[in-house]
Amino acid sequence: MPLPASSESRRARLAAIAREYTVATADFASDDRHKALSEFLARVRAALGMDIAFVSQFVDDQRVFRIVSVATQGPSPVAPGNSDPLVDSYCKRIVEGRLPRAIPDTSASAEASALAITRRLAIGSYLSVPIVLRNGEVYGTLCCFSHQARPDLGESDVLGLQDVASVIAAGIDRAGGA
Repeated sequence: MPLPASSESRRARLAAIAREYTVATADFASDDRHKALSEFLARVRAALGMDIAFVSQFVDDQRVFRIVSVATQGPSPVAPGNSDPLVDSYCKRIVEGRLPRAIPDTSASAEASALAITRRLAIGSYLSVPIVLRNGEVYGTLCCFSHQARPDLGESDVLGLQDVASVIAAGIDRAGGA
């Protein structure tokens, strides 16, 4: 999958995608919202050159995958409606600040490489930001990962992903939840 030339150009592409999504989904029905968000997430994943992107929701002690975009066809353990223990996830650790929001190479992080999910999903690099609703509640996370290490990932990608998460949070707030 070809990658944009730089982290800054990826951030600019994410900003443009977020602006288009905001305009296109200002008023939408539930089924249309899901379809629009799925297409939006696929564009975000492609702009970052990642293998999987997803929106998760924290429900009790579970991380529930709500919207998922996968680069390849076929079954994936990361699928809408699937869930796993929040305690075993990158998501919880990133929201708590125990892991950085950009992990260009999971093998270079003792905590990330020790997680069973790193091996199970073959995570080589990871980006994640919390989705924070207007009332301050953390809904869940917007995450993407690649099976390969990505030394080019950095703070600009995190900032671009945060802009996208803000758009998603606004959509959730408008719709009154997931």
